[in-house]
Amino acid sequence: MTAIAPLPVLEGPVLVIAPHMDDEALGCGLLLASHPRKEQLHVLFVTDGSHSPEPSAGASESMRRELALTREREAREALAVLDLPAGNVEFLGFEDGTLATQEARLRTVLVEYVRCIGAEQVFVPFRYDRHPDHLAISHVVADARDEGAIGATVIEYFVYSRWRLLPGGDVRNCLRRELLRQLDPDAMPAAELKRRALDCHRSQTTCYYDWQNRPVLTRELLDRVCSEPEIYLLQDPARPGRRVLARARAWVPIAHRLEPLLKRWKDRLSGWRGR
Repeated sequence: MTAIAPLPVLEGPVLVIAPHMDDEALGCGLLLASHPRKEQLHVLFVTDGSHSPEPSAGASESMRRELALTREREAREALAVLDLPAGNVEFLGFEDGTLATQEARLRTVLVEYVRCIGAEQVFVPFRYDRHPDHLAISHVVADARDEGAIGATVIEYFVYSRWRLLPGGDVRNCLRRELLRQLDPDAMPAAELKRRALDCHRSQTTCYYDWQNRPVLTRELLDRVCSEPEIYLLQDPARPGRRVLARARAWVPIAHRLEPLLKRWKDRLSGWRGR
C-alpha cells in the first residue's frame, strides 16, 4: 500500500476550528504540540460544550452554564500545556448541538474570523464525521472556500475515525491516499504533550458527575489517539463529497449516518443498565 506523505511544516497563520472543547487535541494535538512557531497557531471553539456530558433527562440551564464555564477553563488549560498564546484562543459560544440549524450565521462568523487573522491554513472536521456540529462546520467552510469567501487552504482532521460498520474499522483507509498527509508521534515530547492536553479535559476523560457510569472519552480511546499518527485530508474543490473515497464510495455516506444512531442506542442501553 502506498505510504502517506508527511504533513509539511505549515507556513503562515494556522487556524484549527474545533466544534467542542477537546476536538482540537483529539484531531490536531500533535500538530499543535510540534509546530515550531506557536504565535502562528490559532484555535477557535465554536460551541459552548454545555451538553456533554448530560443526563438522559436533559440538563437544567444552571447545570449547562456551569458545565460551559468548566469546559472553557479546561480548554484554556489544555492549550497552555501545548504552549499556545492565550490571545490566540477564542470561544464563539454557540449552544452545543445546534450548529446544523444556524449555518447562515455560522458561515458569517467563521468567514469573518478567518479573514481577521489572515489564516492561510484552516483545519476543520472530516466531511463524514459522525457529529452534526462537526459536519456543519466542515460543510460551511467548504462552501465558503468554493465560493471564494475563504482563500485559505482547507484541511480536514479526524475526531472519530474508527467506524464499526466499515471493513477494517477505520474510515481513513477508504480515502484516496494521495490526498492524505500524516504527522507521526515520533517526537515523544509531542505525543506526551497531546496526552497531557487531553487529560486537562477532565469533564470528558473522567466520570465527572456521579450519575455517569463511564467517561465521554475512554482511556482506551485516549491511549490510541496519542500513540497513532494524526492523518489529515487535503480538501480539493475538484473532489467534493464522496470523490475523496477510494473504496466503499456507496457505503461510507450511509455508514456515517447509521453510526450515530447505533451509538445513541448503545448509550441509552448503557444508561438503562446503570439505573
